[in-house]
Amino acid sequence: MSSGKVINIALKGLSKNRLRTFLMMLGVIIGIATLTVIVSMAKGAQHKVMKSIANFGPNAVMVSAGGGKMFGPPDEKTATLTIEDANAIKESIKGIRHISPFTVNLEQNIIYGNMNTTSPVVGVTPEFADAWQWYAEQGDFISDEDNSGMSRNCMIGKTIVKELFGDQNPIGESIRVNNTNFKVVGVLSARGSSPHGMDMDRRVMVPLTTAMKRLYNVTYIGMIRLYAEDPAKLGDISNSVAALLRERHHITPPQEDDFRVTSTEAMAKTVKGVSKTLTTFLMLLSLISLGVGGIVIANIMFISVNERKKEIGIRRAFGARAKDIMNQFLCEALIVTLLGGIAGTLLGIGITKGIAVLKKMPAMISWEPFVLAVLFSTIVGIAAGLQPAKRAAAMDPVQAIKG
Repeated sequence: MSSGKVINIALKGLSKNRLRTFLMMLGVIIGIATLTVIVSMAKGAQHKVMKSIANFGPNAVMVSAGGGKMFGPPDEKTATLTIEDANAIKESIKGIRHISPFTVNLEQNIIYGNMNTTSPVVGVTPEFADAWQWYAEQGDFISDEDNSGMSRNCMIGKTIVKELFGDQNPIGESIRVNNTNFKVVGVLSARGSSPHGMDMDRRVMVPLTTAMKRLYNVTYIGMIRLYAEDPAKLGDISNSVAALLRERHHITPPQEDDFRVTSTEAMAKTVKGVSKTLTTFLMLLSLISLGVGGIVIANIMFISVNERKKEIGIRRAFGARAKDIMNQFLCEALIVTLLGGIAGTLLGIGITKGIAVLKKMPAMISWEPFVLAVLFSTIVGIAAGLQPAKRAAAMDPVQAIKG
């Protein structure tokens, strides 16, 4: 019997009991929809984080005060890094093109006229621009003269411009950082989000010396930014910096480091590893759902075979072979699962877009869900339909006609 005829007979068989057909499809629809949402949301989240890491800089190594493994600015009171540490790194470690010590204080009050907001305040040197590859879009960057004279000049990010000045040109205007007035001399180019989700355009930059002595009266810094000449050497530079700081800080095992060294390479590996583990776990749950759907299909098809004995017997009496009967029921199972897979993929895409809009979460629709839907639907269809099809094919025609 030709494939076209088998498919035609299978479709007629399924159409006779549409509710039962839908119930068989339901498990596959749920499983494939879940799989589609997981793949799309995982790829979207990973894309967003990797874009943030790209904003952080492809050649970057960051040294932060304080121990532990979490990336991000240290507590303002953490005093384990100094400018002398930065100078030692600059003199001792090869392969560094730019180095910039800086300090960060989060959630500082920023006031302009009757407008106010909160922002991290970063004390920087001129080398910050090259170390971050982040320059002034308008006006001037913090200069050596600003640092030597502890000036009260500052730069602001795009978010601060929008919140305090709107469409007004901020250059030359005066803002108040806590209780100190600063003149805006530059606006930073747009940067986007950091790897840990902070708005990098929400910040005020002041001279490092001004931040340390006038604003906060400290002798330590929070972080050191390194820009490597060769991104392939990030691992070696990170290890060398860690070894040097352990020596300078007199840290010996089993003492924990009082600093953190993080590179974009390490962050990317961590993100990919966590994303892969989580995606694998969630995909496993989806496959379990598909497996349950396959069991439901198999059980309903066994019931269907018993109810359709006369149909099977009549077809055999009119010349259908056992193989034709088997192919018919196997085709029915495949049609159910493939249609369920297609419907599940479309449902999953709709759910994904809904989540992306309502929850403002990143999502990326790609070809993987379609391929996975066809692949897993085919596997489930064959696995679920094989035994019922064999039972139908093995029926004695005479006994089948009697029912």
